[in-house]
Amino acid sequence: MVLERPKLKIGIVGALRGFAAFAVCWYHFVSGQDTFLRWSAKYGWLGVHIFFVISGFIIPYSLYQYRYSIRDYFRFLGKRIARLHPPYLVSMVVVLAIGYTLALFPAWKLPDFSWQQLLSHFFYLNDLLGKPWINVVYWTLGIELQWYLLLGLVFPLIAHRRASMQIAGALIVLLGHRLVPNEYIIFHISPVFLIGIFVFQYKMGISSMWRMLISIAAMFALMKVPIGMPVASTSAVTGLLIAFVTFENRIGNWLGEISYSLYLLHIPIGLRVIEFGSHLPYSGSYLLALDVAAIAASLSAAQLLYRWVESPSQKWSSAIKIKPAQKPKPVEELVPATAGAD
Repeated sequence: MVLERPKLKIGIVGALRGFAAFAVCWYHFVSGQDTFLRWSAKYGWLGVHIFFVISGFIIPYSLYQYRYSIRDYFRFLGKRIARLHPPYLVSMVVVLAIGYTLALFPAWKLPDFSWQQLLSHFFYLNDLLGKPWINVVYWTLGIELQWYLLLGLVFPLIAHRRASMQIAGALIVLLGHRLVPNEYIIFHISPVFLIGIFVFQYKMGISSMWRMLISIAAMFALMKVPIGMPVASTSAVTGLLIAFVTFENRIGNWLGEISYSLYLLHIPIGLRVIEFGSHLPYSGSYLLALDVAAIAASLSAAQLLYRWVESPSQKWSSAIKIKPAQKPKPVEELVPATAGAD
């Protein structure tokens, strides 16, 4: 049976990226505050899983356009590293610079970083080596890198037009989910990425809508007990939104564009604004003003990082060619956190 290819409109991805990044920011800024807005940040951490679903969809979507094969594996990894690594390294410099600058004030201590700890960051190995990240959000980048390593190997199966091959690819990933329970290994959270894969297969016309829906339901059932209902629900809803909703908005698109930079900088910039301001005498409404100031500072810093580092990294990544697509299409690509290519 030849499946009809659905019309490819995925404008919702940009809005979802922006929402996910903003949700994570709000969570880190507000969840620890004793204000009436605290409830609104309770589940902001789920923005990370929105990024993971997007990555599960958008990276295969990109590879499909370029007719990826295993022989392109290292070029694919090179493109991802060229795309994501420079902003990450610059954000590390920002973290260290702000840490040592604040240490000049009596209320802050001198940062305590070892060279082994910092070297581990370069290879995204901190969780595996038991060394703390200097920015807590970096753990998701380690998971993303593992996803790229895994995806490059199983992509020929999940992108095959035969349903049996697609199922085999998903089962290989799920086997790892069962056999490798370590939360710092990609397999622990792989059902979230697989939801994005199933949406990708549907969007490319190599899977039916009903098979996609059944597969998403299976991942929901698989996740809701060991991983948790909030993650299962958020991941499933994100997949369905990408599959069926088209939405584009200038603000949403802009937030999506700078979402990776915002994700990287909101703690060293925004959270430090709140911490610094909290040392001054204040009333309850003052915290809300600090939150707004933190958001504004984070967005401004993210725009600068995007313009001067991330955008050039995109061009550097684009210069690493895999293959030209037969019929090139506009490709939206994940910046993790995204989430989730050129």
